[in-house]
Amino acid sequence: MGLASKLIKSSGTLVAIKFLQRSLGLISTLILARLLTPESFGIVAIAALVIYFSEVISNTGIQQYLVQTEFLDDGVVNSAWTLNLIIKFSICLILYGSLPVLALFYENPVVIQAISVLIPVIGIRALMNPELHVKRRNLDYKDIFKLEVFSKIGSFTVVVVIALAYKTFWAIIIGDIVSAALMLLLSYRYCAHRPRLSLKNVGKQWMFSRWMMARGCFGYLRAQVDTLLISQFFSLAQLGRFNIAREFTIMPANEVIRPAVEPLLATFSSVRQNPEELDNQFSLSVLVVSLLIAPVVAFLFFANETFVLVLLGEKWRETAPLIQAMTPLLAAFTLSGLINSIFIAFEKVKQIFYFDASIFIIIVTVLYMLKDGGLIEFVWVRSLLALGFNVFLLYFATKLSSSTFIKTFAYFLLPYVVSMTIGFSLSEAWPPLGLWDLAIFGIVLALVCYFLMYLALSVLARIDSTACRAKSYVDQGISMVLAWIRNRTHKTLDKMDL
Repeated sequence: MGLASKLIKSSGTLVAIKFLQRSLGLISTLILARLLTPESFGIVAIAALVIYFSEVISNTGIQQYLVQTEFLDDGVVNSAWTLNLIIKFSICLILYGSLPVLALFYENPVVIQAISVLIPVIGIRALMNPELHVKRRNLDYKDIFKLEVFSKIGSFTVVVVIALAYKTFWAIIIGDIVSAALMLLLSYRYCAHRPRLSLKNVGKQWMFSRWMMARGCFGYLRAQVDTLLISQFFSLAQLGRFNIAREFTIMPANEVIRPAVEPLLATFSSVRQNPEELDNQFSLSVLVVSLLIAPVVAFLFFANETFVLVLLGEKWRETAPLIQAMTPLLAAFTLSGLINSIFIAFEKVKQIFYFDASIFIIIVTVLYMLKDGGLIEFVWVRSLLALGFNVFLLYFATKLSSSTFIKTFAYFLLPYVVSMTIGFSLSEAWPPLGLWDLAIFGIVLALVCYFLMYLALSVLARIDSTACRAKSYVDQGISMVLAWIRNRTHKTLDKMDL
């Protein structure tokens, strides 16, 4: 199988995984939103903030290290797993010892109870079979697909049953624990490798991991500083609305877009010695991300109120302007994944740590000055700051990848200009007022945007190699889909003849 076909197949598999996961997650969120109050979601948001921050600061970058390292054997894999295990379990112990301090910071005892119950999730995830990362390195996602699907179905079932029976936010907490436990068990079901404790290659990985941990700390704080400040200066209900808005806004990037380009990112390290190929690969990744996310940004920007009322109900109406204010954050979030990957491919983890630390200080300072203002203004400033800083970092990423900043930025911007223009025109001509209007609005928006972008790529392909390659991938993807449809049609007709 050629690299292009393998990349397309891998991207398709990852998108299928995340689409199914997110579909189940979306259904459970919609059910919970109807059953629970914004205050309940605020409690879950604080607990998740503490737990995920602890996971990030203890993240040794095991997946990134095993994907980008040139030499890989069982010794390297076992050492990476051991280092990750030691640090994660240490963080669990530190967290339990810090609960009295957290109780002073968050005076609501229910929040502390939720945090204490979630702490074991960190250790459970650390025990997962490290061969999963090797499979990602090899673009082998078959078993990962099964693992992700089965674990999500299991946790979804638990969340929905408990939520319907008891109408409590504990359904979300227990669902996270079940998901982590199933992932652990299934990782050993689908991976033949049996990890052993080993410190043989820890020194080399620690040189990589220490900056990943430091960078992860500031990177996560930069990404979650809004949640942290809102939890201190706004009510639990406002935090709950913000959390739901963030859930639906960041969802496309976190669950669909990033998996779609993960196979592309995995090739950065392998082509970093070839400037021309790396230039094409990085510019192509930026273009693909923008093509995928731009129609979503336009949809959420222009149809946010109907989206909230139809899916969540009247009690969540105040969430609509928050979703609109977060659309620049969605664009920034997807771009940051590409930037981090190119820095990691060149082992520039220390540099991106310094960038993240500096940006974090600036963002905290600006947002702290807005603590006495309204929540919507707060979110708009946060989103625009994130987008501006990521465009700034894109400039340095293009220097590493031997790309031209103007060309790369143009590929980033073009799909957004097209999508926002079409979105504005459609919303003025036919504002969506109900479920069917909302569905038709989204479908027409996507179809028109992708049709116009395909025409633009066809023109640009004559003068630029990146556009030519992007069009080639699109054509191959269309051919694979049509071939699948023809195959299924023939099989159906054959069964009917029998």
